[in-house]
Amino acid sequence: MTPKEAMHLAIAEGKKGAGFVSPNPLVGCVIVDRDFNLLAHGYHARCGEAHAEIQALNAVADKSRLEGAHVFVTLEPCAHHGRTPPCAEALAKLPIQSVTYGLLDPNPRVKGQGAALLSKAGKEVSEFRELHNELEELCEIFLINQRRKRPFVAMKVAMTLDGRIALPSGSSQWITSAESRAQVHYLRGCYDAVVAGVGTFLRDDPKLNARDPRWADKPHRVVLLDPEGQAITKLEGSQLLKVRDPSHIYVVSQAQKPSGLGVHQLQVEIQGGEFEPSALMQALQAEGLQSLFVEGGARAYTSLLRAKLVDRLFIFIAPKVLGEGLVWLHALGVESIDQALCFQDVRVTTLGNDVFCECSGLRG
Repeated sequence: MTPKEAMHLAIAEGKKGAGFVSPNPLVGCVIVDRDFNLLAHGYHARCGEAHAEIQALNAVADKSRLEGAHVFVTLEPCAHHGRTPPCAEALAKLPIQSVTYGLLDPNPRVKGQGAALLSKAGKEVSEFRELHNELEELCEIFLINQRRKRPFVAMKVAMTLDGRIALPSGSSQWITSAESRAQVHYLRGCYDAVVAGVGTFLRDDPKLNARDPRWADKPHRVVLLDPEGQAITKLEGSQLLKVRDPSHIYVVSQAQKPSGLGVHQLQVEIQGGEFEPSALMQALQAEGLQSLFVEGGARAYTSLLRAKLVDRLFIFIAPKVLGEGLVWLHALGVESIDQALCFQDVRVTTLGNDVFCECSGLRG
């Protein structure tokens, strides 16, 4: 393998842990022998379980082939004791020749320390100089958590060609194709919690769970944004409670109300009828929610975009025109084209007859 092929494989391995490693990062690791023949690969599968480097090492059948071997890992090996021992220490004790990592770990408990420990042990240590965008995307949730000190925010919008998300009556089943809906169920499981506005809850009585078999044993957490406190008395008998434990529901309001349901009630400051965005992020992160998948409605979409808190946007566009109905976004205060919010990185594909657009790198 070439070094680039090895890191490509490490990235692909890391993706396999999506949805299960929070609050840890997605990490993949590849080990090649002294002649760059593949020995093993591994990934961090679940929080609390062995990290990618250890998984890869455990997969090496003939340990004698580690003599002079090279390790490629997507993130700098950890150097601190957490739920598992430090990976850098484990690597330092082996007869390997080099360790190449994709990104420097931004966590102050690690940053540079894993690389330093390995260098001190006589290993050749280097940061990979290619595939930077791919490596950043693999680790994007963790990087936002560390750099911005808030949850990662992904937003999903399903709309018609003329930007409608529902008929004037609120009916929206189904605007998009079965293929698009299947993708949504996969995406829901990739994040710590699904977020919806109270209007969506009151109008649709949705389940908002991830009905993809890959997430069968994962808690389906949901956050209801409820500024006026309308939701708490409507939860009993709702679809939300039928498909999940009450402890996996978080209702955010400006004031708590009596409830014997066992759901979490979070109190967040209101400004102009909306939650103060940074306070909302802090409250959710304090509950251990490191990544959010926002599914509506227009108030939530608008508030988060206006605050530039959207890290990844998924738009499903059906080849349909309604002519009238509910729009997905309200005014953002943009008064000239130069003030428009712009996403720098865009990928476009099709799902059934729908256009699937994935955007990141918000600027504006």
